[in-house]
Amino acid sequence: MLDRSSTSPSPLADWRLQAPDAVLLRRFGYVRAVGAVAWTVLVVLLVAQYGTRALPLALGVPVLLIVTAIYFARSLRYPRTMVTVSLVADAIVLFSAIAFFGGTGSGLILVYAIVVVSAGLLLGPASAAGFTLVCLLLGFAQLGLEQLGLTPAVLHRPALLDRLLILAASGAGLVSVGYLSATYASRLHELIADAGLEAARVRDRGWRRSRYVDQAGAAVRDQLGELEGLASELERGDVDASRRGELAAQLRIGVGELEASVSELADVAALGGLRDARPQPVRLPPVVDDCRRALAERLADHVVTVDVPELRVVGDPRAARRVTYNLLENAADHTPPGTRVHIAARTGAGQGVLVVTDDGPGVPADHEATLFDPPDEREPETVGLPLVRELCEEMGARVHHERPPGGGARFVVSFRLAPAAAPSGDEPEPGRGAANRPTGLPGSTAPDR
Repeated sequence: MLDRSSTSPSPLADWRLQAPDAVLLRRFGYVRAVGAVAWTVLVVLLVAQYGTRALPLALGVPVLLIVTAIYFARSLRYPRTMVTVSLVADAIVLFSAIAFFGGTGSGLILVYAIVVVSAGLLLGPASAAGFTLVCLLLGFAQLGLEQLGLTPAVLHRPALLDRLLILAASGAGLVSVGYLSATYASRLHELIADAGLEAARVRDRGWRRSRYVDQAGAAVRDQLGELEGLASELERGDVDASRRGELAAQLRIGVGELEASVSELADVAALGGLRDARPQPVRLPPVVDDCRRALAERLADHVVTVDVPELRVVGDPRAARRVTYNLLENAADHTPPGTRVHIAARTGAGQGVLVVTDDGPGVPADHEATLFDPPDEREPETVGLPLVRELCEEMGARVHHERPPGGGARFVVSFRLAPAAAPSGDEPEPGRGAANRPTGLPGSTAPDR
């Protein structure tokens, strides 16, 4: 949902004319068509009953039919204009009906509520307020016409005071309807806007995840092809012992990379569940320790230092490990041997912050803006950092990149801070060492370096 201020705005605060969506426009068109047919039938009955005195009402028939036809043809392109024109036409037709039946002495100006409510539902509070004023003015115009001698065919009250009192009471009721319509229309349009934004987010998340699956699946296929090639070479009889050892090492590394890609696919599949999962305290030290162990082979030629005090953050254990793993994997893959990689954690402003810094070549300036973009806007193999952003968003965390003063790259993950005494699912058990802790990460049984 949208992030809203704690102070609720006035229901009439937004005076912009809203644009109804296609569904509302279509349904209002159906209502107009039914209304035009109903009015035509009513005019036929009135002419049969009152003769030529009811003929002025017949002018409303072509008005409604023409406006409705134009509405169906142009409403999708000009929604505000066509709805406004349609409501003005409705008000004029209702004016003729009120003038015929009872004028201001009958209280029939309350039928203008149809126009006022429609205006609020379709165009928002500003339209409801505007059409309330228009309909009140039409009521007083009717009073003036009656004083000039254009009296209703039925239900006429000759006394001006009687008509004034009834007009005042009906006008008060119409104002009340206008206020209620504007109030509830404001909230309705907020909900429609929220629903539209949420639907767009869902579509965007689904599209990104399909891209992650495609890219991670492609990586798995490529890695399987490489492993098959290594296995085929091992089967050859002319491979000497030293080459066999080299191929065996490449196979082990390839298996670890394949496990990482498969685990990445599993993380993508679990993304939808993260949003609905109940947040829980996660201890950062074992998360970092597990990821270091899982990447021990690939970080063997790097100088890795850790400064992560006992710190608990709010998140998901698997997602927190995957985020940390991907950031360390990024350092292992994109920095040369001998690079210093420093993993630190700190607290501040209610947040627990994990920082991974390296003194490698850093991120090229022209790539900084797209580091966390969906896969289709990047190189095919770079799924890790976009997935990091997705995992962080699902946990309620944030990730961003910085340039350290001395060069290199720094990735900062900001979690919500959990209470220090909050129980965590990965508390060490008596007699059980950290090395035996299950992690769910690929290569987690590798020795620490």
